[in-house]
Amino acid sequence: MPDILWEVRLLDRAHAERDTLFLRAGQRRGVDYARRWWDGLLKATDSIAEFPGPRSYPRSIEESERRRAEVRVRLYSGPDKKPSPSVACHIFFALYDPQQGEDTGRIIVLRVIGARTQQAQEVLLGDEHNLD
Repeated sequence: MPDILWEVRLLDRAHAERDTLFLRAGQRRGVDYARRWWDGLLKATDSIAEFPGPRSYPRSIEESERRRAEVRVRLYSGPDKKPSPSVACHIFFALYDPQQGEDTGRIIVLRVIGARTQQAQEVLLGDEHNLD
């Protein structure tokens, strides 16, 4: 995959969720921490374009078939070396292979969900309608 160019885009829902998580990080940990958290999340999202497969794992086969793309998830644990469950989040994305008739592969970030939320648990357990 290193020779493939990948374009990363976020759905509007993912943008809104990311903003909400940023505000929550600020409320829980302060403005300075929230800024570091935000920068780290942006890097984590951008790094999907560099290595979409490693450090992420596939989701439901049914959801992947429905989207005609591989749906994957990556965990962002926060900006510190020690993971912080209170600000960790799952980045759910669909990987559209460029070999399906395109020059550049597309990565669509579907959701950015706090790791310790009911929503995250439902999606991780296979309640796939939460990815729409």
